[in-house]
Amino acid sequence: MSNFTLGEKICVSIGAKTINELSFSINKALGLSDFLEIRFDFLKQSDFSSAIKITDSIKSRSVFTLRPLKQHGEFRGNEIERIEILKKLYDVNPMLLDVEYDTITENTSLNNYLKNKSNVLISWHNFFNTPSDEYLEKKINDMKKFSNNIKLVTMARNVTDSFRLLNLYEKFKNSNLIAFAMGDYGIISRILCIIYGKSPFTYASLEKTIAPGQLSIVEMRRIYERINQHFLNNVIATN
Repeated sequence: MSNFTLGEKICVSIGAKTINELSFSINKALGLSDFLEIRFDFLKQSDFSSAIKITDSIKSRSVFTLRPLKQHGEFRGNEIERIEILKKLYDVNPMLLDVEYDTITENTSLNNYLKNKSNVLISWHNFFNTPSDEYLEKKINDMKKFSNNIKLVTMARNVTDSFRLLNLYEKFKNSNLIAFAMGDYGIISRILCIIYGKSPFTYASLEKTIAPGQLSIVEMRRIYERINQHFLNNVIATN
């Protein structure tokens, strides 16, 4: 068993506001995790070209995100501008381009432009609660019409909400599903989604939390190291 197996599936979200901060954060994050989420919406539009150049060498391990204000993001331009920028980010060919479900369903031009959706991550967030199982399953099936890479995130109002999301992995084994819950009750789902749920990866912050209930990469690594050590100790004890 290799050291820190689980930690290799952590994606660090970087919400840098300047190019210097972005460069520093990328270098720091690469020493802690294999995957990065570059939150372009935190940057000024005038810095996007420089940011694309800086991320060129790590784009094959990066998720590019441009979240609008109405989706609890930081992009303050209009939607027409955002759609054009998403197209440009797609042309850069990152590991994944995060596109909101509402965005791709409401913009035919963007949907048509993203012809090869193998590197498109369709995301959907509910910042208020966790709907019924039937609703969530229908939502995933609707999202799968656009890509097999799905990110579904809700707000957990109790621990049961977290485990209901984890149960979705069993029902959608053939999808690249990332499903977990936000908030304090959702922390357990963030941790277990790559173990119980077989999620491609989970998310963590570099230092400052970007989403409710998000743990830092240092905290996540510490937790997974303990889990790995516990597993290794059990293996040794049974041999």
